[in-house]
Amino acid sequence: MRRKRLAAAVLAGLFLCTNALPLLPKAQESHISKLDGSFIQPWLYSGWDDARWRAEMEILKETGIDYLIMGDVANHNQDGTWTVYYESELDFLDGYFVYNAIDSLFYYCDMYDIKVYLGMGLDTAWNSDLTTSEGLAANALYMERCNQITTELFNRYKHQYPDTYYGFYFVTELYNTYYMETDYGTQLYTDGLAKMFTPVLETCNALDPTMPLLFSPYVNIFGYGYASINPDRFTEFWTQALTKIPFRDGDTLCPQDSCGGGGNDVEHLAEWTACYRDAVDRANAARGTELLLGTNAEQFTSPDAYRMTNPHGISYVGIKTVDDFAKRLEIARPYVDTLYCFAYSHHYSPNNVPEGFHRAFVEYLQTGKTETNPPTPPTTVRTELVTAENATRLQISLAGMTDDTQVGQINIYKNGLFYDFLVPGVNNNRTGFNCAQNVWIDWDFDISGESAVYEFEVEDVCGNRSEKSSYAVNTQNLNNGITLDSGTKNAEPAVEWELGVLDYLQYNITDSGVRITGCDKSVTDLVIPDTIGGKPVTVIDWYAFENHKNLRTVTIPETVTHISRFAFVHCTALETVNMPSSLYAIEQSAFLDCPKLQGIAFPDSLRVIEERAFSGCDSLTEAAIPADCQTVGDYAFFDCPSLPQITVGGTQTEFGTRAMGYTYQSGYQLQSGFVLDAGEGTGTAYAKENKIPLKSAILRGDVDQNGVVNVNDVVYLQQYLFGKKTLRSAAFAAADLCEDNAVNAFDAAVLKRMLLK
Repeated sequence: MRRKRLAAAVLAGLFLCTNALPLLPKAQESHISKLDGSFIQPWLYSGWDDARWRAEMEILKETGIDYLIMGDVANHNQDGTWTVYYESELDFLDGYFVYNAIDSLFYYCDMYDIKVYLGMGLDTAWNSDLTTSEGLAANALYMERCNQITTELFNRYKHQYPDTYYGFYFVTELYNTYYMETDYGTQLYTDGLAKMFTPVLETCNALDPTMPLLFSPYVNIFGYGYASINPDRFTEFWTQALTKIPFRDGDTLCPQDSCGGGGNDVEHLAEWTACYRDAVDRANAARGTELLLGTNAEQFTSPDAYRMTNPHGISYVGIKTVDDFAKRLEIARPYVDTLYCFAYSHHYSPNNVPEGFHRAFVEYLQTGKTETNPPTPPTTVRTELVTAENATRLQISLAGMTDDTQVGQINIYKNGLFYDFLVPGVNNNRTGFNCAQNVWIDWDFDISGESAVYEFEVEDVCGNRSEKSSYAVNTQNLNNGITLDSGTKNAEPAVEWELGVLDYLQYNITDSGVRITGCDKSVTDLVIPDTIGGKPVTVIDWYAFENHKNLRTVTIPETVTHISRFAFVHCTALETVNMPSSLYAIEQSAFLDCPKLQGIAFPDSLRVIEERAFSGCDSLTEAAIPADCQTVGDYAFFDCPSLPQITVGGTQTEFGTRAMGYTYQSGYQLQSGFVLDAGEGTGTAYAKENKIPLKSAILRGDVDQNGVVNVNDVVYLQQYLFGKKTLRSAAFAAADLCEDNAVNAFDAAVLKRMLLK
């Protein structure tokens, strides 16, 4: 019995001393059974006839969609012209009418009881400078025009479709700007946003105060120097913005999840959605309103930077598999009030893309499950020479792929490494695109003498992947004469490849040395050589391993002096990285958001640790700043919950804002139990300024912080374990007698033994 009680007390203590509890999700059903709404664009439906409209509406109703959001009513282009999708009488829109995209939308939505959020106009070159008089003036003109457009549309359509014309859509896609990084920048930019939104909301109220407004910003946690990638700054920014802007009850913040556009991913979706939730809740509490939070889940996938340019005229934009789309809806659901997507008719309608996407998603809505059977790879490969872009190229055609839902994508590997992929085309009123593509050109293949082994992997619409099949190409079979429908099977099982480290690495050789710029995304354990091409490896470059989801261990050679900005940012699987003895600087956000990273030992050579270098490293348990380190930047060790103390070796190190010992939970706060081990000098000054206890000044066991250790400390500790007292800073450190960064029943037992002795 005593053992059970002790175990219960230990568990209670472990729970109660958690540093930062996550935002608790809302109660929910067993699975998502419907979508609330979808965005739609007029270029898709401009040619639909009555039969197509009715078919699309039936498809939307199958998913439970009650709302459509259409923003393209009038777009101000960068060259000063307009593209107008309704017959306007406004002077500044005169001569720019293209076609009417609104009448048919209202007509069929009214027929099928689907409500419409209608756009307010969009300046495609809108001035994102909201901090100068010039920028504010430009946006004031923009908002004035939006209000004129909104008023004209309201007067024309509201009386005709009083229930269907449901709300206003603020079309501009605001983003997480770099202004979020500082308190001053946040204040300036949120003031500018308030000035931007206020006249719009005043117009909405004048027209019909019961019609809600919706807007859909996007988040980019992969910053590239222009966007904030820090959830705490992001939350503070949106809290201020949503508090200052006069939103009404029922208005909706519906941020894009950005998992399709490449600005976010599934691993971070809950954290960033929780940031929005926190900001909305805090703003509602401050203003006494009920602003709603939705999610705009993207159903497409964006390729890498090279393929984003549509090389050779090929669009690589793919479709999110049903399991991925459903997973992201499930992740967001606990935090949001509504579930929207971008965009069902564009990416999942069987009239526009392979029908398997819609069938599988409807099955998920009904059952909460997606099928898990893998497809089969190609069995037949035809090679032939074709003329493309004024040259002779190798073209490969595939057949024999099967699946019990439908093939959604084909991944292509060349000589052991991922190389390219084929995605479904978009129909858009044309024929021949409503299927997964199976014809591919290797634009880099040298037909004069190259040989290669290609491997083909099939992915179905539910995300299941086949085994790989292989086909070797050389000068003897550039035209193999295979007819795809002949039933010939000429593909072979996948080949086992032996690859060296240089096959995986990307790098630049310069006069002064080699800069590592990246590696293949399949790598899990990487050993970087000390020389390449006879030159020493000296730098891990900007963004070299950013968002590498598989990378687990990295060995850096002793020749490296700099780990550059964002080098390992968002490497969520990274566990160990050595710090070479030659290392001079760890730059901005180098290891930001590496939640599994541990065992870091800084060399004596280290002089600079820049801002947010180790922010969000959840598993980091110890850190000692070398004696000759000159700078530890702002937020360098921010939000490191497993780091109970930091040792400061020198006396002259400069420490930035919240460099150590801070976490975030609806505001910045000191991490419970954090202490500094520092002698006289700047470390002591930082501790005093931030009210962080010094290890040398803590009396072990003095839980009630009265300067003596006695039975009262045992009583205080027991009250803490039962939730009746709190422990902060020095008190937590004094109570953590086991020195395991937790306070529980074991510490109480140690304290009792101390007193008995």
